Amino acid sequence: LLPEYTRYLDSLREYFDGYFARAMPLFDVPKARAEALVQFDAEWVERKVIGWEDAETRELYCAVCDKQFEKSTTLAAHMSSHKHQKAAARQDSDATAKRSDAERAVARAESIIRVYVQILGATIRDTRANVQRRQALTEEERDQEGDDEEHAYEDGDEDRDDQIYNPLNLPLGWDGKPIPYWLYKLHGLGAKFSCEICGNAVYRGRKAYEKHFQEARHATNMRRLGIPNTRQFHGVAAIDEAQALWDRVQSDRKREVANVDAVEEYEDSEGNVFNKKTYFDLKRQGLI
Repeated sequence: LLPEYTRYLDSLREYFDGYFARAMPLFDVPKARAEALVQFDAEWVERKVIGWEDAETRELYCAVCDKQFEKSTTLAAHMSSHKHQKAAARQDSDATAKRSDAERAVARAESIIRVYVQILGATIRDTRANVQRRQALTEEERDQEGDDEEHAYEDGDEDRDDQIYNPLNLPLGWDGKPIPYWLYKLHGLGAKFSCEICGNAVYRGRKAYEKHFQEARHATNMRRLGIPNTRQFHGVAAIDEAQALWDRVQSDRKREVANVDAVEEYEDSEGNVFNKKTYFDLKRQGLI
């Protein structure tokens, strides 16, 4: 096991602990860590820890030389080799136990970090999406966004400690404070969309606006207008546009029926061919 990897795990765990203290001060980190360790101890005994399922029980493995073999004959030849015997003579008696303890410590650190990642899954995904979004911006756009963010969060009057400074009217997060400006930009919450069919209700962001067309409120108002809330009406928020589209849909349906009647042919007893409408008109009049 590389010492660099062990130091990396320690620094990563310390970073997560610091992030929880800064961004989520009410989150019970000791409780989450204790639960992760209880789960780890149980899985380690049952050899179910991710990535360590075969730890301490690996077959065809030489603990003295830290080498894995594919065949038992190769392992047997290695065990009788001068190189292995020389290494075994140099190694103290508890080396295998020390290695086992080191492996367990690394697996333990990985399990704690894995739990942290699960807790912060949504935050990590949003951060990755924001990084990808910023990479697609030009340098000028990034500078402008930085200026807007700095302006939005400048302290202003320091005496107003109890008042939340929110000049851009950003939505509030779970902690009662304005959400980060980059998250506000990522979800496009600066754009507002209204729906006349829903009583001029306003939706912040394209995602919420698109979603509301499938919700019960919009479907109910569409039924009140006598219009089915089908997929082709999604995106239509004005009443007159929805009614005009419904009239056009009904006209198209009537035209399709008329076309079917015109194309469908019938033949009388004398071999004369008529379309469907003409045939039934003549038949009702007793002419054929």
